[in-house]
Amino acid sequence: MTRRTWIGLASTALGLASTALVLVVVLAYLNIATNVVSLPERLALMLAFAIGPVAIVGVLEIYRELAPGSPGPMLRVGTVFLVIAFALLNLMLVVQQSIFIPYLETMRGTTDEALKDSMRLVFQGVNQVQLGIDVSFDIFYSLGLVLVSLVLIRTTRFGMVLGIYGAVVATGLLILNMATFPTPPAEAGLFDLGPYTGLWWLVLILGGRITGRRRGKRHQAQPDPAA
Repeated sequence: MTRRTWIGLASTALGLASTALVLVVVLAYLNIATNVVSLPERLALMLAFAIGPVAIVGVLEIYRELAPGSPGPMLRVGTVFLVIAFALLNLMLVVQQSIFIPYLETMRGTTDEALKDSMRLVFQGVNQVQLGIDVSFDIFYSLGLVLVSLVLIRTTRFGMVLGIYGAVVATGLLILNMATFPTPPAEAGLFDLGPYTGLWWLVLILGGRITGRRRGKRHQAQPDPAA
């Protein structure tokens, strides 16, 4: 094999590995949002805490792919908003679990009802901190998703459909969070649109991977003009 072939294979393997990692993180987010599968506690924590950093890398990769055809500020601003959002998501999850884990351990380890009542009162107060960070995440996340979706609309037919879906769902997510603030929409008797944005990422990753492979095959099939 030539050096160029080895580089191509390594690039393909790295791309597949990174895609698989992002898919795992997206599925972990969907599982956190829907609680479909019960995972071991430490594994669930590791996956939850990986969502933010991995998502930031994914956002930068999306920017790299879309930037050549989107010279305006919309993509840049959307990318910055999404990077901020996923940093806030990591902060929210870490603060959330720092509150939940000691609280649950204390509640399980005591039969003192007076202590339990005190813990419930403390929990109600400190839990508002992570809920507030969650709303801050939703603001930057929704706005970033709307802007990137608007950029997608101007690309391919696939991008137009996905872009319209993302813009509508992200706008709804923002409106519901603002309407029920400081209570999360799901707890206010409405519904959480967050998992539906997770589907947006899932389709974007899989669709982009398939499109990229087809584009690569077409490029390889073209004759070299210098030959």
